[in-house]
Amino acid sequence: MTARKKKPPKDDRLRPWDDRPISYERWLKHKDQIMASTRAGSRPEEWWAYEKQMPQPRDLGDERITLFEMAELTETELAELMPEWREEYEKANEPNFGYCTGHGWLRGEAAKRARYRWAGIPPTLLKKWDAERRRRAKMIRKLAEPPADSGVAATGKTDGADRID
Repeated sequence: MTARKKKPPKDDRLRPWDDRPISYERWLKHKDQIMASTRAGSRPEEWWAYEKQMPQPRDLGDERITLFEMAELTETELAELMPEWREEYEKANEPNFGYCTGHGWLRGEAAKRARYRWAGIPPTLLKKWDAERRRRAKMIRKLAEPPADSGVAATGKTDGADRID
């Protein structure tokens, strides 16, 4: 029995089993199709190689941070990523938050930093959100304090002068 010869494809479309990166000529020809199938906050390796002449970041978190800092994220991508980043930020700031590295658990600030990096939250957003969080906490503490002229001592008791008979 003779082996059947494979027929070459009739077109030059990119297929999942093709070796990557594809040639520059194929990239130029199929760039729009490839970019359209790429998830938010990520770029195909050809984009990094041919458009930016730099290595692709090693993981999705680093890639998202890099694209944000390069101002390469589209409005559509930002609209998708911002709520995701904020949700991950809030999770990391919950009491007793822990992050599993695969080799053990991190707690405290180390856990937060690891989660932020995994999620690809840009440092400028972290600074902004941390400042907002500190302002909220300060306002809550301020609102919880009794006014200075209320006649209420630190114990919460009055001297009786505010009593209405």
